[in-house]
Amino acid sequence: MTLTRWTGMIIGSNGVVDPRAISVLAKWQDSYSIKVVLQDLRCLMMSKENLKLPQPSEGQCYSN
Repeated sequence: MTLTRWTGMIIGSNGVVDPRAISVLAKWQDSYSIKVVLQDLRCLMMSKENLKLPQPSEGQCYSN
């Protein structure tokens, strides 16, 4: 699987999501669905702090 690069406060330089940076993952409950996780990720990606970060060029991927 190829992971497209994205610069943000929730993803490390190696492409691994930091679960502590995402409140829904940090406080995981069995009742959560993928929809809840995706909604939380969307909110984080749209935050002012993340919108201001320069993004990698189109098509750039993480390498192992």
